[in-house]
Amino acid sequence: MSRTTPQFIPYKQSDEPSRKAGIATVDVNLEHLTDSQVQMVGHLAAAAELMNPVFRDQFFGETEGIRKVSETLMEHADGDVKTALENYHAMLNLQNSPWSLLPRKNHLLDADRAAVEELAKQAGIADAFQAVAPFMFEAVALSDKANFYPQDLSEEELDALGPNARLVNTSVVRDEKGAARVLFNEERYVDQCRKAIEHLGKARELSDDPGFQIYLDAKIEEMTTGSAEARRLADYLWVRHNSPVDIIISTAIEVYTDAWKNAKGSAAAAVTVKDSKADELLKQLIESVPYLEANAPWTHRRTEINPETLPKLKFVDVVNWTGDYVTGPMTTIAQSLPNDEWVGKNVGTVNMVYSNTGRAVHSITGSMISGEFLAADVVAKHGDRLFDAGQIHSALHEIGHTTGKQDPDHQGEPRDYLEAEYSALEEARAELFGMWASDELAQKGILSPEMAEASHYSMLLSMLMSLKFEPAQAHTRARNMMWHYFDKKGVILRREEDGCTRYHLNMETLMPVVTEMLAMVGNLKAAGDKAGAIDLRETYCYTDDLRPQIEERTKDAPLGRGLVFPQIVQKDEGYTRELTYTPFAQQRKFRL
Repeated sequence: MSRTTPQFIPYKQSDEPSRKAGIATVDVNLEHLTDSQVQMVGHLAAAAELMNPVFRDQFFGETEGIRKVSETLMEHADGDVKTALENYHAMLNLQNSPWSLLPRKNHLLDADRAAVEELAKQAGIADAFQAVAPFMFEAVALSDKANFYPQDLSEEELDALGPNARLVNTSVVRDEKGAARVLFNEERYVDQCRKAIEHLGKARELSDDPGFQIYLDAKIEEMTTGSAEARRLADYLWVRHNSPVDIIISTAIEVYTDAWKNAKGSAAAAVTVKDSKADELLKQLIESVPYLEANAPWTHRRTEINPETLPKLKFVDVVNWTGDYVTGPMTTIAQSLPNDEWVGKNVGTVNMVYSNTGRAVHSITGSMISGEFLAADVVAKHGDRLFDAGQIHSALHEIGHTTGKQDPDHQGEPRDYLEAEYSALEEARAELFGMWASDELAQKGILSPEMAEASHYSMLLSMLMSLKFEPAQAHTRARNMMWHYFDKKGVILRREEDGCTRYHLNMETLMPVVTEMLAMVGNLKAAGDKAGAIDLRETYCYTDDLRPQIEERTKDAPLGRGLVFPQIVQKDEGYTRELTYTPFAQQRKFRL
């Protein structure tokens, strides 16, 4: 497979126009690592891959069965049917489930059902095919509960199970008598955890970094017991270590998959290598956090900031990622971890911008969207810096997740108060913080005014593209609310150019409006004000009349981003610096 030329896969969903996904390879450089670090990376990547089947089961327990059926059918098919099956199989892996999250619909096999049914009979899998055929040929709704809870579980049953039922790394299942009970993920997926632990242990033996060794010790304990103490200790040691080679791995990280309660985290893993090119800028951004916190427009600021708890900010290259990172159609650009509110406030966080994966995604769409929707003078002024400006906004967005505090009457985890409203509200707060902070930093001379302005236009495109979808996913809801709030306030301006409406910003009124909305959203979070969050969403989050136009104008742009990571070649029971690339759907993490 070419490492530079993106590939495109057509797909279809019920009542949606035909679309395509882009597949790009990710460049990884191991040449600057020591021999021991290369061996570590190999074992860490193997541990990471083992989280993918855990995530698939958490999302939807039948995904593996659909994969096996589609692979068997491909072996026996030819012609257009074989091509359709190959496309379907690739999309199943790109989403790690039958569903895309934008829109929340399953993918459909673009082939005659009767012909595929006959093919299944010839392949000897008629019964297995009938069990999964609805997901291939019919519109099937995605459950808000995913596979974290029984589908018939009631609010009353959940409450009766006590506090453990809402722990981030647990699932609720029914026993043989039909009674609901709580299982730790580390118990439910014990075999996968044990296999991952073996590789983590080998990586620990190879490391000469004491901080990283202790972190892996704690992570092994976490993946053995799942206890709150082990999870918190692993988070603490992860924040503190300084190894350039790193792994994020857990049975429960982000809570977006749990659309019922926003309580359950899903399995994910990422192996990263630090990219040091932007260290000086990142250092200045972090040193500005106390200033930004002290001047934030919300009411409840963190007035005492221990320098030891300031977030770390890293640009990293990804060697491999699995689980919740492999959903979509969007890809993770940046991330602030850990998600434990107590750890974040008392120990700190690590805010990461993913460099090489960002570049790979950019290779799929390039300047297509900006050229289509931004005014010509904006593109001329900022087109070459939009990608870098977007990376800076992402870094500030992740810092935003670490700021602010709860009011005295609503201590603890804000998601416990806000429930299903939490994720969208928090994403809006972080997006707005990124815009507000970039302007503040431009005034301090840390960012150039041009870079700050370009970051606002990067955000404008994100808001505009959110209107292409029904506002269901958290990031889409957040950007949808921002678009409509900004538009109502007259910040978003329109201009007719070459027969199309193109957009630019009223830079004189932008920051007052950003500041106003950021204060409102920050105060809603601090107060755990679920009713206020619902009111904000119902007022500003809705399907826009622009949706058909945006769909038409972006019909040739790929929707869905699949990334091909390299496989580290093994020889004589060790890992080498040689990297190989396989076709997207044949990556090992999809076949475990």
